[in-house]
Amino acid sequence: MRYVRLAALLTAWFASRCLAAPAPPPPAGGMDLRFDRLASALKLLNDSDRMIVDQAVQLIKEGENVGALARLSSLTNSNPENSSLRILMAYVQLQLGNLTGAFDEAKKAHDAPNGNSYRCYFLAKIAFLTGDKVTCRRELNHVKNAGDMPGAVRELEKDLKQTKTKS
Repeated sequence: MRYVRLAALLTAWFASRCLAAPAPPPPAGGMDLRFDRLASALKLLNDSDRMIVDQAVQLIKEGENVGALARLSSLTNSNPENSSLRILMAYVQLQLGNLTGAFDEAKKAHDAPNGNSYRCYFLAKIAFLTGDKVTCRRELNHVKNAGDMPGAVRELEKDLKQTKTKS
């Protein structure tokens, strides 16, 4: 009977330790979000939607990604073709450790009819993080041809080469 009590106490203690300090979600792979590159597609939103985006962006900056996800989810349902909303959703998913969700949202952002070459760069970066080197290289070529993000392209190409030498 003592062993049962001891096992129960140890289990309760271990569970309280695990619940008291949950592990933080994995970082977004050193990925910075370029808010300036999102502006063109966000201008397509009405004023009330832009206000919600502003709140979500503030939450992202504060690390409150679950709150940002909730706000952005409703907006992407009513504005499914907005590339910048999809990029924000992908970034939040990445911050929350959902790489598959981030990749899906990045593909939707890429396929949206608005935005700029940042859509391709963002998809390339997420593809790199998922290990999809084919998509990464294809999208990097699109960004390279646009010519407006040479530093970011060089950095991601360098990262790709480093993973190739490690394999």
